[in-house]
Amino acid sequence: MSTQNTSQGTRQAPSQEQIYQQSLELARTASGPGIIPYMEDEVVRFEEEVARFRAGQMEERAFQPFRLRQGIYGQRQADVQMIRVKIPGGILTPEALEALGEIAEKYAPLGKGHLTTRENVQYHHVPLPSCATVMRLLGDVGLSTREACGNTVRNVVGSPTAGVCPDEVFDPTPYLAAYVRFGMRHPLAQNFPRKFKTSFSGCDQHDAVASLIHDGSFVSQIRVVNGVEKRGFRVYIGGGSSIMPKLAKPLYDFVPVEDFLRVSQAVWAVFNNADILRKNRMMARIKVLIDKIGMDAFRALVDAELARTGPIDPTPLMNLEELHRETPPKPARAGRNGHQQPEEFRYWRETTAKEQKQAGFYMATIKIPLGDITPPQFYALADLVRKHTGGRTRVTQEQNLLLRWIPEANLHAVWQALKKMGFADPDADSITDIVSCPGTDSCKLGITSSMGLGQAIRESMASWNGLLEDPLVKKMHIKMSGCPNGCSQHHVASIGFHGAAMKGPTGEQVPAYEVLLGGSYGGASIDGTRYGQRLAGMKVPAKAVPAFVRDVTAFYHQNRKEGEEFSPFVDRVGTKAFEPLAAPYRELPALTDQTVATYMDWSKTMLYKVERGEGECAI
Repeated sequence: MSTQNTSQGTRQAPSQEQIYQQSLELARTASGPGIIPYMEDEVVRFEEEVARFRAGQMEERAFQPFRLRQGIYGQRQADVQMIRVKIPGGILTPEALEALGEIAEKYAPLGKGHLTTRENVQYHHVPLPSCATVMRLLGDVGLSTREACGNTVRNVVGSPTAGVCPDEVFDPTPYLAAYVRFGMRHPLAQNFPRKFKTSFSGCDQHDAVASLIHDGSFVSQIRVVNGVEKRGFRVYIGGGSSIMPKLAKPLYDFVPVEDFLRVSQAVWAVFNNADILRKNRMMARIKVLIDKIGMDAFRALVDAELARTGPIDPTPLMNLEELHRETPPKPARAGRNGHQQPEEFRYWRETTAKEQKQAGFYMATIKIPLGDITPPQFYALADLVRKHTGGRTRVTQEQNLLLRWIPEANLHAVWQALKKMGFADPDADSITDIVSCPGTDSCKLGITSSMGLGQAIRESMASWNGLLEDPLVKKMHIKMSGCPNGCSQHHVASIGFHGAAMKGPTGEQVPAYEVLLGGSYGGASIDGTRYGQRLAGMKVPAKAVPAFVRDVTAFYHQNRKEGEEFSPFVDRVGTKAFEPLAAPYRELPALTDQTVATYMDWSKTMLYKVERGEGECAI
């Protein structure tokens, strides 16, 4: 057993197994609003280790992996941190929204929280001494930063429509909760070769979590055995984007719900034991192991682990009554949803609100521009969720929020409240709903200002005239990442970008982007997920990207067949058909006072230079 030095002397630290068993016991007896058990001793230890590190008694190489397991991530800026808040299943209560707003107001210098494509919330530029206070505020409302970073089981994403989707096989949320609780602080999952990302979906159709892009995914299935319906999951393994994009493949077609944790642990054991992956952390994801040995050999390894693993009953970890309970409000006495309402509201309702499987209730997507929420908006959202929904909202992979259990008569009041917040934009989850990672604003691995580009494209769309009236153009998605790692999930975008660099005629660096075309997800079936095709050898300067996006969209609009969506269009015409659209932008002017903007990135005022640090994802 290890020891820790404190101001009171030396004390023994609990073993990983002891911490894990305590965590499981807390989860089994949980009655509060959270999925992840809060452990005050963990925060106290974090404070102690921070004090040791700041006093020079602990080296960075030892402190860094410890810090990452607490969800505290280093930035490219010195002496400040990014805090990543895990939101399992994307589920947020009004109290959680208020706490997130308080953190943004008091502890985040940028004055905002940022929703991510993995249903997390991130804060940037937070001083290290403030992190423990943030952890306690989160713990009070059932949230945690524990294992949001590092080589662990990362935040587990779930469909925002779970429990209300008309096409759902069954709601997997209680099983998601059991998986999170089982994996949290699990001794196997503290130092994987790399991170492990997981999703749960209740639908084979309308796959809201892009199941095939994750390391592991569970998709609800029902089989009839001896005349009795039996619940289970189809288990997919080995997805991931970044520098070696792979779509997950089925590991097992049907795993009964009573066995899914047992299978999960067996998969983790195979991954953790794969020493071949520890030789190069940049190529250490589970998809690499499967690529090397094949799915049949991988399945044999999992089967061998299962043969020596006893039953693992998920039932004690599925206690989710308080968090899962959604109590619909009473409908307004006089609903104002008729034809007499403003066209602006009617269009918002048409593009944003959808009927639930429960008659009389609606879900509505809040379009959050680039995923950023300010403190007043957090507080207003909490009030809205209390008054007009079932009492919960869910983060989506499009960096938005989904409201649920809205009586039809309350839709107008919801729209009015969102309008006051600045969140009443229509056409959520459309081409205008751009997704971006933070890029060089904070990330050590960032090459370009992807957030700046996202805002520039949004603004440029005001001059697109009739293009956005094409319903198939609206169905497209645009995503950009500041580096090839894919935090924005740009690989599955209709038009995806990742940061790169070019050189001007005399060698000066220019911010630029690689282009991927024709990705897709969330269609009629899970199998419809696909990665975009790279526009080979055709980088586009950052300042030309908004015009290039319009050119691509116009080319599609003018040349598509009736009813032909963008991905099939790319397949039919080929990526070479798009090369003439990029070619005019590749001729870079010499750097002068008149052309200096080309040599600056979006939202920046300095000449561009690639400054890429050592990322912490592979630590």
